[in-house]
Amino acid sequence: MLTILGWTIWALVAIFAISWTHSLRRHAKQGRSVPTVVAVQTLFLWVIAVTFLFVHYNKLHMLWIVAISWLISFYPILGWRVPILSPLVLWFTGRFVEIALIGVKQPTT
Repeated sequence: MLTILGWTIWALVAIFAISWTHSLRRHAKQGRSVPTVVAVQTLFLWVIAVTFLFVHYNKLHMLWIVAISWLISFYPILGWRVPILSPLVLWFTGRFVEIALIGVKQPTT
């Protein structure tokens, strides 16, 4: 029973990661800037989903990890800088957004 619940939670996290990536692409197609907080949260969701696909920990741990990652995603954006970690997260987020937006034709103004 817990295995089914764990995989259900994993599937929900994966669906959120895919749908939020689609949201980033939709923002770019409409010519709006990609929200940095949403980009960081989407990156965290992808990392969590992929990690728990290959690691044999109980997938129920994803509940608290997603909650903590959601809170942590606001730190680099609100100016609460952690010396090495915040720039690193923002750098990885920038690379993630570049990959997520491959093939998106942005309107020219």
